[in-house]
Amino acid sequence: RIRVRREAVVSAGAVGSAQLLLLSGIGPRDQLEKVGVPTEVDLPGVGQNLQDHLAMFYTFFVKGADAVTKAKAESPAALLQWLLRGEGHLSSSSYDAVVHGRTPLAAAGEGPDLQVGLFVGAGDEKLFHDNIGVSRSAWGHLQSPKHKAGEEEGVTLVPCHLHPKSRGVVELASADPAVPPLIDPRYLSDEADLDAWVEILTAANLLVAQEPLRSLVTGVTAPHPADLGLGDAYPEYDAMSPLDFYQLPKARLARYWKAMVQHFGMTLYHPVGTCKMGPPSDPLAVVDASLRVRGVAGLRVADASVMPKLPSANTNAPTIMIGEKAAAMIRRDRVGEEAAASSSL
Repeated sequence: RIRVRREAVVSAGAVGSAQLLLLSGIGPRDQLEKVGVPTEVDLPGVGQNLQDHLAMFYTFFVKGADAVTKAKAESPAALLQWLLRGEGHLSSSSYDAVVHGRTPLAAAGEGPDLQVGLFVGAGDEKLFHDNIGVSRSAWGHLQSPKHKAGEEEGVTLVPCHLHPKSRGVVELASADPAVPPLIDPRYLSDEADLDAWVEILTAANLLVAQEPLRSLVTGVTAPHPADLGLGDAYPEYDAMSPLDFYQLPKARLARYWKAMVQHFGMTLYHPVGTCKMGPPSDPLAVVDASLRVRGVAGLRVADASVMPKLPSANTNAPTIMIGEKAAAMIRRDRVGEEAAASSSL
């Protein structure tokens, strides 16, 4: 048993912080009883409101551009160029550009709801399978019959939906802390998110249809509709180049885009919201504006789990800000306590 004199700060992330509170008996009573954890504070919002940025990776092949390939990056020339001058393919993360924008479905007064990242290179099987988690069978379906990603020059687009309406949950699988929690992100469970993805993928392809990319692009990874469970819904696919197919009207491609993200959508590892901040009137609020857990003295949460909603960007910088703000509030409160104590002497 560990005791603290002033207060404890939980900072284990959107999954870990929720799990730790639930194991401590702080959370929805019915869920705690189900796994045999005594309820200390019945707080319905713990583990609820899980949100994450869903993204998709697909590659456009190019000509006449010095894009990164596996062979180039692993060449002795590239290593020497980086060691001697700090230049060349090894001097870049390859994630060289990010575009933010608003689709026609963006909520009024809200920031961008789409983000498109650009990798200057065509990802290979090792990148997608080992580092990102795409299964090898899915990777095979992502390939173009005329191109092989990883061996040709290309650019990889990473469209992302910044403000999904779908909400997931983190729950306990057991009262044993060594047992991982149950994580159900419930991606695309709200039909509005699928509609948003039609707009996002349409916008991403418009980027490629503009100069200077348009005159450089020679092909694209475009799964066959049959591989997406669409049967013969797109007979024109076999008679067109993938690039021309991607430029069909939005209404015609809507089913295809929805099936694409359902098959190949993947996390950007931006989970938030499971210990959300909110006013007393919010039944799912877990912490107040000072990050204090409701109904528990001397306990705060300081990580991405307190965000009520996903930001219109990646979550790293906002999470650092939350930690810095928590430290400032703790210092402020301690100074105030010391001042009150000295004035009462």
